[in-house]
Amino acid sequence: MRRTTAVALFLCAWPLAAAAQKPRPLITIAQAIRTLDSGDTVSVAGRVTAGTGQLQSTVFDIAMEDSSGGIRVFSRILEAEVRVGDSVVATGVVKTYRGMVEIVGTRVEVVPGARALMEPASIAVDQQLLPKFSGRLVRVRGRVAGFGKSEGGQYLRLRDLNPDETGTLTIWVPSNHGEPIDLSRVQYEDSVTVAGVIASYRDNADDPLVWQIVPRTRDDVNVPQGRTGLPVEWLYAALGLSLLAAGWLYTGRYRAYKQVRALRETEARYHQLLALSPDAVIVHAAGEVRFANVAAARLLGLENEQLMRGRVLHDFVPSELREVLDTPPAGTDERAPRLRGQLRSSTGRMVDVELTASPCLYLDEPAVVVLARDITQQLRYERDLHALALVDELTGLANRRGFAFFAEAEVARARREKLNPVVVFADIDGLKQINDTHGHAAGDLAIRVVAQAFKSILRESDIVARWGGDEFVALIGEGGESVASQLGARLAGAISALRPPGLSFPVKASVGLSTLDPLLPLTEAMDRADEALYRKKGSRPGDDSTRR
Repeated sequence: MRRTTAVALFLCAWPLAAAAQKPRPLITIAQAIRTLDSGDTVSVAGRVTAGTGQLQSTVFDIAMEDSSGGIRVFSRILEAEVRVGDSVVATGVVKTYRGMVEIVGTRVEVVPGARALMEPASIAVDQQLLPKFSGRLVRVRGRVAGFGKSEGGQYLRLRDLNPDETGTLTIWVPSNHGEPIDLSRVQYEDSVTVAGVIASYRDNADDPLVWQIVPRTRDDVNVPQGRTGLPVEWLYAALGLSLLAAGWLYTGRYRAYKQVRALRETEARYHQLLALSPDAVIVHAAGEVRFANVAAARLLGLENEQLMRGRVLHDFVPSELREVLDTPPAGTDERAPRLRGQLRSSTGRMVDVELTASPCLYLDEPAVVVLARDITQQLRYERDLHALALVDELTGLANRRGFAFFAEAEVARARREKLNPVVVFADIDGLKQINDTHGHAAGDLAIRVVAQAFKSILRESDIVARWGGDEFVALIGEGGESVASQLGARLAGAISALRPPGLSFPVKASVGLSTLDPLLPLTEAMDRADEALYRKKGSRPGDDSTRR
């Protein structure tokens, strides 16, 4: 497809015209893809997975992702320096070029803040999977089934590590790639791990669509120096050991082993769950670490969890957190409170975490179990939220755009983990009367009181926003039903506690709830919660008598 001089001049002039307009509302990448070939200009936000000059050296070509999908951003006129991990807002028109769906960019803005590298999604050698991950960063491992060069670049075909599986997957390095990647070192049957961005192309309109993975740098292609297949002698040795093991299974020792295994099965299962937990788990007694999982070692910068055992907990914990982690409150049925703070890694780097600590028994000894979750990325996204103007100025809560930005990721997590979050709608009773009688400054005060009360009764992980006027909305994630059951009473108590003394007018709020079915759109649960709210108030949605 030739990009003519007229098109180039139009694209050069477009940023000047766009700068004078209001910022376009952000949409998800999935929504942007649905505008394909419509000619509409869209704006999307996401993290960069392939930066400037990596996929192509002769034009501006980057890849970005959000929670809904991934896409390439292409331009012959942009010269922005964008690095992997940057949070960006890209504006342009979604088009196809030789089978590739891309945003023809007219503007790319880098959101200020620290970079956050995204881990590639691991997939199998399966051509059927590639369209589902179009434009996203993935990692695949397979054996070399073929390789070579063509006039357009280098290619590598991988098959699954399981010899019974059929089909191959193509790794493609174009001739104008930003970094020379040498695939000539591979041999047939080598085990190769490759990371890259999924791309598609077709030479002609009647040709079938071809899917492939394009690596970004030479570090994305892990090619061993030699073959990884086992020598035949090893196979014979393994066969001999298998025969010996088969004979041992029928001895009395095997029966004794089964009894011991049965006794330890439950303990082993719990140890495995702790070891595989994505959250750091540390068990200490009198300040000495007795157990730590792999995630704890990774969080604190140690090579393996064994290096933590026997260490003093205070080596990693600042003084302001030591009291609650050493002696957490006992004898309560409530969940341990979550605290935000920092832990000190083995290199001295401070890591932002969310912590809980609870008394426990470990090997029949009184101990304390500490759970820690790395929230560095979460804090970075919170800063991004402010940078993208997703906060309501009056209350400090998220606004409509902010709620949609974060609720989408929470709903996606609920679908994966089969959770049922709760959507909450609330509004202030009689706000119009307060404005008419006492002035809009009094109305703003009432809005801030309810916002502070709403935020004080919810957890850090819950999403709460000012929907507009006198309305608030919240998405309560894990354990939402139990939290929401007493939400109205708790909100009323919090408003009473936060209401300034001597106020000449009452401040009250009504609440409506709806459990979110993760298979249905979020807007449907919000509509049900809104209807529940107005049934309680004795009016219908759309009745402005109680709204600001």
